[in-house]
Amino acid sequence: MSSLIFYTDESQALIATDTLAVDAHGNPAFFCSKANHIPHLKMIIAGTGAGGFSNEWGLQASTRMVVKGIHNLDYHTPERLRALWSEYKEKYSLPKSFTTTVYQFGISEETESVVGFAYRSTNNFMSEEIGYGAGVKPECDVLEGNLIELLSTMMEQQRFIQNSAPKSERVYIGGEIIAFHLTANGCNTFKISEFDDFSEHVAFIFDNYESNKS
Repeated sequence: MSSLIFYTDESQALIATDTLAVDAHGNPAFFCSKANHIPHLKMIIAGTGAGGFSNEWGLQASTRMVVKGIHNLDYHTPERLRALWSEYKEKYSLPKSFTTTVYQFGISEETESVVGFAYRSTNNFMSEEIGYGAGVKPECDVLEGNLIELLSTMMEQQRFIQNSAPKSERVYIGGEIIAFHLTANGCNTFKISEFDDFSEHVAFIFDNYESNKS
């Protein structure tokens, strides 16, 4: 589970995620990157829902496919995601209730403009083009102004909302906020901020790791 906040227009895409991964009980387990830049395809792949699935798809898309760019990849993505999701659920014994959504943002090889697509397991991974503007998952207010400056406030609100939900329904958000800014000239990746309990989670994760080793 994770936070995803993004903004796109014709010339740029800004994608931000948190980095916290939790175990089945909601305890901090490790930190991870939840979005990945693929330079040769001029695109970014991100995901929400089942942790790690979009990373596995990103590895497949970036190292095991012959495609020209994001539109060419979009043509193959639904079928490939269905097969990968079936394997992933079996490999990790995921319950049927688990869902995932993969997002792909990139510079079109056809128009050189930014395009975005979403592929939801609840919609059999059908390709859904994302219009320009802001998007958030899970819910929060989309604040007006400089999004980079507002990301921390929006993600904190997401976490506040989720922390009021039952643990079994909660999206766990934490760690650091990492942003990707993609244009036709390349991609910059940078840290926006860290959550106030980041150090506490770091200590918990490594203490737990050391205790399990002994």
